[in-house]
Amino acid sequence: MFAVVAAFVILLSVIFAVPASAASVTYSCTSASGAKGDTVTVSVKISSSVQIWGANVKLGFNSSELQYVSCAKGGIVSGGSLNPQGSSINFSGMFNAKSGTVFTAKFKILKDSGSSTLTLSSTENTDYDGNVYSCSATGGRVTVTKPVTGISLNTTSVSLKKGGTAQLSATVTPSDATNRTVTYSSSNSKVATVTSGGKITAVGGGTATITAKAGGKSATCKVTVSVAQTGIKTSGGAERTLGLNSTLRLSVAKVPADATDSYGVTWSSSDTNIATVSSNGTVKGVALGTATITAKSNGWTATYKVTVVEKTEESSSDISSEESSSDVSETGTETTELTSTEAVTESTTAAEKTEKNVFAGFIAKVKAKLNDDNNTVTKFYHYCMVAAASAVMAAITIPVTAIITSSIYKNKMKKNGNNTNNTEQR
Repeated sequence: MFAVVAAFVILLSVIFAVPASAASVTYSCTSASGAKGDTVTVSVKISSSVQIWGANVKLGFNSSELQYVSCAKGGIVSGGSLNPQGSSINFSGMFNAKSGTVFTAKFKILKDSGSSTLTLSSTENTDYDGNVYSCSATGGRVTVTKPVTGISLNTTSVSLKKGGTAQLSATVTPSDATNRTVTYSSSNSKVATVTSGGKITAVGGGTATITAKAGGKSATCKVTVSVAQTGIKTSGGAERTLGLNSTLRLSVAKVPADATDSYGVTWSSSDTNIATVSSNGTVKGVALGTATITAKSNGWTATYKVTVVEKTEESSSDISSEESSSDVSETGTETTELTSTEAVTESTTAAEKTEKNVFAGFIAKVKAKLNDDNNTVTKFYHYCMVAAASAVMAAITIPVTAIITSSIYKNKMKKNGNNTNNTEQR
């Protein structure tokens, strides 16, 4: 029975065993690049179908092109040694996994250009049972790059009209620099755009900076775009209302808005008796009425219609209590007739008198302005004010007088009735 079991185990080991000739063991070395004087790192790796318990790996390099700096074992190494010797690094040991990094090595680049070859070889790759496996090994390469030391453009400034174009050309030094790719960008795409090939297009008025970059170096070109002005227009509305003795600052806008031309502006008023205007566009209302304010620039014109009106707050403040009381004698005859009876004079309260005096003072003030003003329009305006105020006085005074008179009459009648009764009783 024991012999049968042993035979069965041997059969299974034969069936599932990996023949040495069928195993795949591959070593490789990564590549790197850098400029002269740079330190680069490469890695030696294994990829195997079986776990190797014994390996010898050698990385060779040209010591006149690459200077050894350091080396370190990889994570899959479970035991062994790593020794740099002259122009090679030798590893001998075992692994705890089938694939991974065997070791890393650092080199300093000594040559100016070109590349340096790294050779890789391996022997005696055995498994736990001592089976020996053949392998393949692929070396790496260190490519020497030449950095960009400078970049320049065919021009540092460009002046264009809107819609115009210009072509930039970049020169990268040294001529054999490894990365000679140039990229372009604009600081303000609303003024100027630039293509990947350096073509500039002017799209709006103003200035923009075009930047060319290559290998960490850069150069710039200032682009100035001019836009011809075709006119001017009012700003903020062409019709304005201005209080008497008040000021208003007017301005004009360029057409088109991004025009870069610069022209002076002169101001004038169609009637300086109504509104004046200063050299900077400040308008002052000097009399009631309407005036046209005109702005001129390089032959173009823009006009504002300015209407000067009486300021409400000034009208109210002009009617002081002192003026009202002193001008009461100048009120209309209608008021005098309404207050001529003895009954009304005796019964009018102090509050009613004050109310009438305010309106009378207002009318007197307006009349005074009317006499001093020679302007037909303002005279008409003041006439209207007098008529309105008189109507208000009449509307208030007549009902009040009628009510007071009726009350006095009733009181007198009642008193007379009482006297008559007393006489009859006697």
